[in-house]
Amino acid sequence: MEYRLFLIIPPGLEDLALKEVESKCPVSGIDVLKGGLELNADLDWIVKAHTLLKVPTRMLMRVTEFKVRDFPKLHQKFVNFKWNQFLSHPEPVFEISCSKSRLMHTGRIEETIRGALADALVRQPLNRDWEKKNYPPQTFYVRLVDDNLTLSLDLTGEPLYKRGLQIIKGEAPIRENLASAFLMELFQGLEQEVTLVDPMCGSGTFLTEAINFRRPLHLRPFAFETAPFFKGKMVRLPLVTMPFPLKEVQGFDLNEVLIKKVSENSELKLTVQDSVKTPIRIDGEFIMICNPPYGERIKIEGKRGSFLREAWQKFMTVDKPLRFGWVLPSDMDDLFKAPSNYKLLTKRHLKNGGMAVTYWIWERV
Repeated sequence: MEYRLFLIIPPGLEDLALKEVESKCPVSGIDVLKGGLELNADLDWIVKAHTLLKVPTRMLMRVTEFKVRDFPKLHQKFVNFKWNQFLSHPEPVFEISCSKSRLMHTGRIEETIRGALADALVRQPLNRDWEKKNYPPQTFYVRLVDDNLTLSLDLTGEPLYKRGLQIIKGEAPIRENLASAFLMELFQGLEQEVTLVDPMCGSGTFLTEAINFRRPLHLRPFAFETAPFFKGKMVRLPLVTMPFPLKEVQGFDLNEVLIKKVSENSELKLTVQDSVKTPIRIDGEFIMICNPPYGERIKIEGKRGSFLREAWQKFMTVDKPLRFGWVLPSDMDDLFKAPSNYKLLTKRHLKNGGMAVTYWIWERV
C-alpha cells in the first residue's frame, strides 16, 4: 500500500533534499514545493527514508482531505473517519493552522475534532497496546486553506535533525540537517579525496554530519513505529551510496573546555587553536567549511564586520583551501569579494535559527 507523504524541508534547500532522495532512496513522481517534497511511497520506503535521509526536518502522512465550511460537517467528517487505522493513543496532539477559510477559530476547531474523535472511538475502540507499552501521544497536523482541510499524521516525532549523535553541544551549533545540506553542496562534483576542515568547529556538527552522512540512523525511535499500520520492526540498514570523497576530518576551536569534552565523547580529531591568527597545517588537499560566531550568542572581539573580514581574508590568502564554504548573516553580503585566485561556485539564501543567512562556496582556480 502506498501513502501520500510530505517531507518538510528547510526553505531554500528543496533542491538539495531532492538530490539526496534520488540518490539514497529513489521514488518516482516527486513534487517539489516551497518548504517540502510531496510523493507517494510504501511503508518500506518510509522506514528507509527516516533512517537514511539527513536533510528533511520531518515526514507527514496525508491521511484525509475534504472541503468543510461549518462545524456540524467538520464533526460529521471526523466521526466517520477511520481513526483506528492511524491512531495509537486516544489523546493525540493537534497542530491547527487556518488561512482564507470560513472556519478560522483554531480553539473551536480542535474542540470539534476532539468531540468527534471521542464519539468515533465508542464505535471503533483502540487496541490497548498504547496503555500496555506506554505509547506517547501522536501529533496530527490540521491545515485549513480556502475551506479545504488536510489532516496529516506526523511520522517522525522529534525532528530528524535530533539524531542522538552529539552528546556535547556548543552554545550556537548549526542544525544538523542544514549542516548536511551545506556539506552536500560543498562536496558536489568533487572527485579527489580531501580532508574536511572546520576552523571554528565548536561542538563539531559539520564534522559529525560529514562522517555520518551515509550511515543509517539507528540511535532513536520514530513516531510511525507505534502506529497501527506499522506491523514490522526496525532493522539495521547497510551503508548507503552518495558518500563524500572524504579522507578525514579536522576541527579547530578556541574553546579549550568544549574541545576537550567533545574529543572525549566522539571520534572527532579536534585541536585547540585560534584559526584566525594561526595557519592551518594539513597534509594534502583540504576543503573548509565554517559557521563563524556573529557576536550574538558567542562573543567576539571588536566589531562583527571587522572580525569576519579578518577571518575570511586569512582563510583565503594564507590557508588556501581547495574549496571554502561559509555561512554569514545576509546583511554582510557586500563585505566579501572573492580574491583573484578563487571563483564563486554557489550563493544560497536561507534562514538559520530565524536569522537570514547566505551560504557561500568558493573554489580555488
